[in-house]
Amino acid sequence: MKFYEKSFVKCVAAFAMAVVFVAGGFTYASAKDADEDIKIVKINDNNFEREILKSKKPVILEISSTSCPPCLIMIPTLIGIAKNYPDIKVASVGIDEPGIEKVKASLPIQAFPTFFLIKNGQIVNRLVGAVKEGELLSALQYTPKKNVNANKKPKKNPHKNLVCKVNGQFNGLQNLVKISFVFGDYEIENVDIVTDVFVPPEMSSKREQMMAHIRASGKGEVTPTMTGFQMHIDNDCRFMKAMDMKRTSTYGEMRAGLELQGFTCE
Repeated sequence: MKFYEKSFVKCVAAFAMAVVFVAGGFTYASAKDADEDIKIVKINDNNFEREILKSKKPVILEISSTSCPPCLIMIPTLIGIAKNYPDIKVASVGIDEPGIEKVKASLPIQAFPTFFLIKNGQIVNRLVGAVKEGELLSALQYTPKKNVNANKKPKKNPHKNLVCKVNGQFNGLQNLVKISFVFGDYEIENVDIVTDVFVPPEMSSKREQMMAHIRASGKGEVTPTMTGFQMHIDNDCRFMKAMDMKRTSTYGEMRAGLELQGFTCE
């Protein structure tokens, strides 16, 4: 039980985002069927000092895992800050990715997502879990100059559904994460996250304990499967409502953000 509590349950309880690496610079992603671009810095050992410690801009640095649903819930907030506050650098470290040993040794990472608020190379604050935009800006101790585009009338969404999938791993537990969105005219109307967790034979005796722990925490529905168990977080569950996901991101922005994480979208 200790192994599970220190690994998968911690990810479920306090969830982070990862984006595809472009060495030493900004990452841009153009979503199909949309003209939105998002700009986030992907961090690893090669550019940590240059992009974070020597950054002239204040930094919101997120530590995330692709197997962490609340990290997915944070995507609209991070995209919004990167788009609307050009004088803030938004950066991300994917904890599941290679080449981040120095980063992990430099930062006190204990849960996902964790946000480090950094100014002049110094950590001024730290937040854990899904948080609102205002909380991140306040913790950064900075009042940014907002992008004039932020005041424009929001673009009307195409009435499309978006389904994205990714294979993940967290401390030896393989999983498949599928997230689905339903878009209305100007906001996300429905979010649904299904995580299939594959429990290896040597841990099968602990499966019921794992499931019971998740049920007790109120993190959505949990049902057994042939290969492990499935966790389902829907739009109306207590946990989703408590996370209070920002729902103003467009179809194009959400698709771009998820594809940057390594998701395959359809």
